Amino acid sequence: MPGTESLSTMDPILWLIIFFVVLAFAVIAERLFYFHRVSINSGDFFRGLSALLRSGQYNEALHEARQLPGPMARVVEAVLTRPRLARSELREIALEAAELEVFRVDRNIRTLLVCATVMPLLGLLGTILGLVDFYEQPGIIDGGASMPQVAYALRHALVLSAVGISLAIPIYIFYMYLASRARKIINNIERAGLECVHIICDARLRSSESPLQRDTPSKKAD
Repeated sequence: MPGTESLSTMDPILWLIIFFVVLAFAVIAERLFYFHRVSINSGDFFRGLSALLRSGQYNEALHEARQLPGPMARVVEAVLTRPRLARSELREIALEAAELEVFRVDRNIRTLLVCATVMPLLGLLGTILGLVDFYEQPGIIDGGASMPQVAYALRHALVLSAVGISLAIPIYIFYMYLASRARKIINNIERAGLECVHIICDARLRSSESPLQRDTPSKKAD
């Protein structure tokens, strides 16, 4: 339609929006696959780990931790490699190992927030630029454009805003979902390390007290 050729200046904005869409869905696919791969039943893991540690089977517990995927098992493994250290030292090891895993869990998730924020702004920018270019054409301001031309220009310019907003909404929803799942995994990681420290120290305490408890009746008999 005559008078609308300048709207092609919006094409770079559209390609930018498409770029952010592809980037966002690549991040979503990668994070969903990662979370699925590292998910384990933490309840069963802790019950089995507690039973092994309380019976003094540290090597077996370490073997079980190494067989499982994911950050939780790696934090437990870091603690189990030094089971004879003091509680404070074990706690420090657990927290340091958890901090290293937090980066892997949170990786790229904030990229979705950037995409969901930038895409509507790009759409709005494309709309403004398209309208500015349209009205800068010779004769448009003087009434040289017909109503169909103006309507077509407005519709074509507003499409970019609609595209940017409509694509940003599901991306933001995925961001909220993945961020919530990441926080849950991070909490489980920190809990796993500290729980392992408590189990090891409690098992050591019971093993050191049991000989004293066996000796007590004999001393009273004497």
